Amino acid sequence: MDLQTYVLLVAVIALAYSCLTRYIQQKMIDKNEVEAVQKESKALNEEYKKAAARNDKKEMDRIMQKQLELLPRINRMMLMQLKPMIVILVFFAGFMYIVNHLNPLVSDDIVVILTDDGNSCDEVSRDGIFSGCYEIKDGNPGKWTYTAVAFSGQNKIASNQTYFYYIREDDDKYIEIGTGLSMGISTDKKTYMPGETVKLYATAPPDVTSVNAVLDNGTWFYVDLPFRLPLFNVQRIYQPYWWFILMSFIFSIILSFILGRIKK
Repeated sequence: MDLQTYVLLVAVIALAYSCLTRYIQQKMIDKNEVEAVQKESKALNEEYKKAAARNDKKEMDRIMQKQLELLPRINRMMLMQLKPMIVILVFFAGFMYIVNHLNPLVSDDIVVILTDDGNSCDEVSRDGIFSGCYEIKDGNPGKWTYTAVAFSGQNKIASNQTYFYYIREDDDKYIEIGTGLSMGISTDKKTYMPGETVKLYATAPPDVTSVNAVLDNGTWFYVDLPFRLPLFNVQRIYQPYWWFILMSFIFSIILSFILGRIKK
């Protein structure tokens, strides 16, 4: 599967998710009850404002009592709206798993085990700098990302990402923000040619037992939008999950508009 096919597939999955969430909301939420409670609450608020303007305390007390009597229905309405959100979040996690599982761009990722034992590419044993080497013989020209993941036993405690270039440089300098504990990573230079060896370094936090490096082989997910998103000031989407979320949001708006027009 190539990038374009995967981009389209994620959009189709987002459409299916949007339709499913709409169906769940319609089945689990009594819209008539929600609208009735909202209408009654709004009417009582308007009546209270008018009574307050007249300084009619008796009427204000009566309306307050009505509002207190309405509270149980408001609580049930809020609980009614909360239940589908829990179900939707469960489905969201499932759909995200599918999206990530189908990602064809990670199949050619290169994993390098970094060490701090003074052997191979590591210069000084136990100095806290984990090192590794990879000889580039082929791959896609352009930007390669280098992601380091540090573990303490089986627990992931830090990750960070940087990039280097293979054969040619380009203008893309995007990297993912590091997570967990602070960990500095670097390479010995920025641009490599075929046959050269990339030296990978990671200054690991305390208690790290192992560090893995992942090189993306110059294949990574991105979608160039036809316009810049005004709220986020971005025009290129870099991760499948952001593309999935964006398309789900757009499809939800479209579905709401279509269903609204049908009701009218």
